[in-house]
Amino acid sequence: PSRADSPVHRLQLSFPLLSTLAVRQAMTPSPLQLSPQQSVEEAEQLLGEHTVDGASVLDARGNLLGVLTLADSGRVPLGERGSRRVEGAMNRDVLAIQPDDTLDVALEQLTSHRIGWMPMVEVETATGGRHLIGRISTQEIVRAYPEALAKASRRMRGLVEGTVMLEAEIEPGMRLAGRPLREAQLPTESLVVSIRRQNELLFPRGSTVIEPDDLVTFLVSPSGEERLRAYLAERVERAEPILLH
Repeated sequence: PSRADSPVHRLQLSFPLLSTLAVRQAMTPSPLQLSPQQSVEEAEQLLGEHTVDGASVLDARGNLLGVLTLADSGRVPLGERGSRRVEGAMNRDVLAIQPDDTLDVALEQLTSHRIGWMPMVEVETATGGRHLIGRISTQEIVRAYPEALAKASRRMRGLVEGTVMLEAEIEPGMRLAGRPLREAQLPTESLVVSIRRQNELLFPRGSTVIEPDDLVTFLVSPSGEERLRAYLAERVERAEPILLH
């Protein structure tokens, strides 16, 4: 099956506006942090008290060392849990995300690795340490989606009746080709709403690079249409007016 048929990609198509939200906008504080020197028995008790299935393990400076889950503690023989330290049972190969990553990236990582949550960290440039600042879960991402919808709705209300939809096939040498959208300097009153790339439909964000042969769909106000056409060097293939209610 193609990537478009995968469960992860179907989720992204179902929640395309998540690419407009940063992870920091949906994160929550970590309900529990563990020390590597605690016993597995104590850690297991704390997980039960906080009704969570896992927690981040931190060093004395708050840097992420690993994650201990109930599944990890369950692999330690019952008679050894009082003497075995968390550092000997935790998972050190931990998936983590940074606050400026977008929620669609977080959702893809969570679903592709089949985990319910992951730590959010800030990486210290000097030491490479990963300082824990919170966590993100699939539930928190789903709760954030109405905010993305409201944001998109506000942008759409700024467009006037008679707004024009344009599609342009990007060719080498065009101003958009090879540039991230945030650097494209599009004319005012115009908006990129989707990109068709081979067999994929992409919902762009500022970091999305427009490639030759992409079919890009724009919304533009009637007064801005001429400027957008000039920007695209008159290579726009077709335009059709749409009415917004």
